[in-house]
Amino acid sequence: MRWLVLLLALVAGGCAPSAFSAEQVRLTMKGQPVLDAPGLQARAEAELSYTLSFGYVARTGKSEVSCWFARTGEAFEVDTRLWCGPVQVPGTAAATDWVPVPMKEVERDSSGIRLEVQPPQVPAQGSRSTPVGKLVRTDGRETEADQGVGEAGPDFLAVLPDDGQALDPASAMVRDDQLEVRVTGYASPSVWPTAEGDLRAEHGVALRVLRVRVTRHGEVDSAFGQTPWRGWVPQAPELSLDVPGRRHRLPADRLPDDGSALIVYTVPAGGGPEALVLDTVGAKSLQQRVHVPSGQVVGEAPAVLRRAPGPEAISVSTPVSVGAAAGSLEVVRARLGRQRPVSNGGQYELATAGPGLALVELRLVGHGLPAALGAGRTAGLVTLTVPGGQPARQVGARYGGEVFPTAVVFEVPEDVRSVALSVAAGRVTVPQLGEVAVTGGAAAEVPLDF
Repeated sequence: MRWLVLLLALVAGGCAPSAFSAEQVRLTMKGQPVLDAPGLQARAEAELSYTLSFGYVARTGKSEVSCWFARTGEAFEVDTRLWCGPVQVPGTAAATDWVPVPMKEVERDSSGIRLEVQPPQVPAQGSRSTPVGKLVRTDGRETEADQGVGEAGPDFLAVLPDDGQALDPASAMVRDDQLEVRVTGYASPSVWPTAEGDLRAEHGVALRVLRVRVTRHGEVDSAFGQTPWRGWVPQAPELSLDVPGRRHRLPADRLPDDGSALIVYTVPAGGGPEALVLDTVGAKSLQQRVHVPSGQVVGEAPAVLRRAPGPEAISVSTPVSVGAAAGSLEVVRARLGRQRPVSNGGQYELATAGPGLALVELRLVGHGLPAALGAGRTAGLVTLTVPGGQPARQVGARYGGEVFPTAVVFEVPEDVRSVALSVAAGRVTVPQLGEVAVTGGAAAEVPLDF
């Protein structure tokens, strides 16, 4: 009652609620007073300062970063966590996030509950955490969790839907066999409008905006999910953005599978190198870096990965006969890259091109051929030559329920622009047909000029 009387007196005198003391608001937890609540706030803020300095979160919003209790019930009953913010977890939206700081009960007596601040539970990059209940300070101030946007501090990075705002043209590309990312726009604005409001950079940092076009290659690349697998299981590639003093992982679930997105971030006001980084993880891992926005390759990268992987569909055919059946093998997809899954003894493994070489995978569909399981016997008869007539080495195949493989993989020069596919003559034993003769015809030229 005493604190309420004081409140009325202060309001009548034009004073703000921030004049309240911790004892006046009497924060409670499970019905018991929280002892030394101001000290808990101060210790949580000290813990959070390390989180900010290491770049796990960034300053944002319209007020200083501080730690708050969350009201969960009547009067000033509060949650067992403090909530510190407003901040932004790199990789999320431009709106404010909060870092939960658990509190552990260490003592309880007739005077109340004594708590100990635990390490902050920093959300993973790209993940948000939102307080429960109304946020309150020990001086009686209250605030809302959703504070829109304000000034972005160091290490700020938001991944936003592409709303079509104009950017300067840019051209940079990085890809591996599963992911392709192209930078198509770049800007250094003083203010950037978002759905939550205008975003500005705080003193000492500057805003940058990238437009990226993302393609996660499907269909043929579903082979990366084949089982059972031998050796390193293929892992999703990891995309990052390097800015002076910091590397930001770009969360896969914040980027589209096929489409554009905007990356809004801060850099030191003095500028410095910026680069898009793609890590191919697992067997014979690879890191590629391209300068933003120029697209200049930083370090070395396989030349084949500076080329496009190939169109979604093609159609070239070569004649083939199996026994009395005369038909054809059609190439319906040509995939050019560095790594491809192949079958080996009933399991799948990853083939990787050697230095200066590339892998070309040809997806095959048979027409007019026997419906028999024979791909393991006929794969060796599928041949490929490069310009000049040199044969390409077959590094593997993938099998289905047909007489020929569903895909064959060859190693070719990384600058190759076309190959010729044919079927060599031979005799094979197919379980459902017995021994049959296989003959081919004129080679089919497969264009790789992409």
